Amino acid sequence: MRGHMGADGPAFAMRERVACGAIIIELHGELDILAESELGPRMDALTERCRADIVIDLRRVTFLDASGLRLLLRARHRLLARGGRLRIVRGVPRVAKVMRVAGVEGGFTLVDTVPVPSARGEEAGERGGSVSA
Repeated sequence: MRGHMGADGPAFAMRERVACGAIIIELHGELDILAESELGPRMDALTERCRADIVIDLRRVTFLDASGLRLLLRARHRLLARGGRLRIVRGVPRVAKVMRVAGVEGGFTLVDTVPVPSARGEEAGERGGSVSA
């Protein structure tokens, strides 16, 4: 994990891993303009792959503003352009409220948990509407 919370470092972090064939991006802390400028290039690199399946986990995000929304929307745009798939794991209520008030919530496929294999080999936790262009 890069970055750490506290007075000596950024108030955000990002960790990537693979699960169920998807790239899981765990975001932590405050997604503001500083986070967008630092994490944007890393997110761009991950969304560069053709037909990538990416899940962005917002459960540990404590703050989201317009810059954080831009980061998410840019990831969505880049994946759609490359035939990829993006799912967002719902965050805490205040993060979900920012997405709803900004009118972007309906543009994402929202899930309750990170995908895990079920007994039948399907992914569990998916709910929500389809991604719109």
